[in-house]
Amino acid sequence: MAISLSTPFLSIYFTEQLGVSVGMFGIYLAVTLIAGIWISTLIGRRSDLGLNRKSIYLVATLCNALAFSGYLLFNDFTILFIYMIVFTALGAPGMPQLFAISREAVNNSNSTDHAFANSTLRAAFSLGFITGPLIGTLLIAAVGFKGIFSGTIGVFLLVALLVFLFLKTNTELKISNAKVKSFRLSQNRSILLPFLILIFMYTAHWTSTLNTALFITNNLEGTTSDVGLVSSICAALEIPFMIMLGLLSAKYSSRILMMCGAFLGAAYYLVVIFSGAMWQMLAAQILLAVFVAVISAIGISYIQDLLPNMPGYASTLYSNSSTIGRLIGSLVGGGLATIVGYRYSFVLCFILIIISVIMLVVSGRQSVNEPRQLSV
Repeated sequence: MAISLSTPFLSIYFTEQLGVSVGMFGIYLAVTLIAGIWISTLIGRRSDLGLNRKSIYLVATLCNALAFSGYLLFNDFTILFIYMIVFTALGAPGMPQLFAISREAVNNSNSTDHAFANSTLRAAFSLGFITGPLIGTLLIAAVGFKGIFSGTIGVFLLVALLVFLFLKTNTELKISNAKVKSFRLSQNRSILLPFLILIFMYTAHWTSTLNTALFITNNLEGTTSDVGLVSSICAALEIPFMIMLGLLSAKYSSRILMMCGAFLGAAYYLVVIFSGAMWQMLAAQILLAVFVAVISAIGISYIQDLLPNMPGYASTLYSNSSTIGRLIGSLVGGGLATIVGYRYSFVLCFILIIISVIMLVVSGRQSVNEPRQLSV
């Protein structure tokens, strides 16, 4: 909720309040995302060796609060850029560490239903992203940009307080170095393929997300109300589908559920490519909601199941795959639509999903309990 309070309005703030071009704003997003990936990976590897996850998450949450304080403190873009690179990067490990904390909590409770726990957490995550923009809209109407930034800071501080008061530490957890070893991702096919699969899926999803609104208004002659209706249907269906997937995960492996989600995602993009009316787009949101629920709720379990002794690093890999996918989708989506048009930009999405299905078929099923010791 904290993130989504202000994120939808950042492009407006940078272009209208700070006078930054759209291209420079894109560079700003790319640099901060890349810095966050680097710090998250660094912390993720070391967190599995015994670092206190509560402390990591608490510091990351406070750094996120400090990051959004920069919007209230600085009006100069250059100073703000440097400030945000530092503090958004330091705040980036928070989300993957939260999923690592939840995985350890499930393990300690002697429950084997990891995917259901992750699905429930992802459903709460989605609920926050649904309610955040609504509250942000009210704040920006009442107080302006200072309102949404102050609200974001307030929510992060509330989270930090809850973490400090109620979250248990993992200092009593003794982790053997024999179980947790650093390894090169590029040299471990069992982990590299799932990592690439998630990148391709998120790239397809983000490319689609960027172009859907303009496809509706330009190709299907829809209205902005139609755009909002499409987004609302998909968002509303995601949460119950995540819970259902959590229940299905008790019977089926994460890999099988990922394949089913990929097939439905491919079907959605085919419908969009050949659609000629708004009702087809609206009906297809059921397919998209299942696909998004799979990559969001099951995707993290898919990676964590392959690295059962490294929940921090596994959660970081998942978080990085979604970040890289969003980054590539943002860079490719707009340019591709300009070249081939909005409708045929979805062909790339379809191709990426088909490649993901093929990689899922050939990917190994075994978990990586003892990765070979390699230099980082």
